[in-house]
Amino acid sequence: MNDNLYNMIFKRKSFHLFRNIGNEHITDEEFKDIEYKFNTFMPLVEDIKIKMKIGKDSTTCKRGQEYSILLYSEKKDNYLQNIGYIENS
Repeated sequence: MNDNLYNMIFKRKSFHLFRNIGNEHITDEEFKDIEYKFNTFMPLVEDIKIKMKIGKDSTTCKRGQEYSILLYSEKKDNYLQNIGYIENS
């Protein structure tokens, strides 16, 4: 594996901007669907606890949008690889 690419795993932060989407908002049902789907994802290491939070308005990580999805992980060996690997089962 390319050492430079491997090292980027530990520095990556991802932001996706969706501009000009109009006045659409996420409904409570859509929030529940997002949370349900996240709970079906498979981590790389199952004994590392992970959590997702949907931030609204007061979140400092968002970049001009109404919502942001924040992922949190318990700090254990390989926790960064684990949070970056989460996949849809």
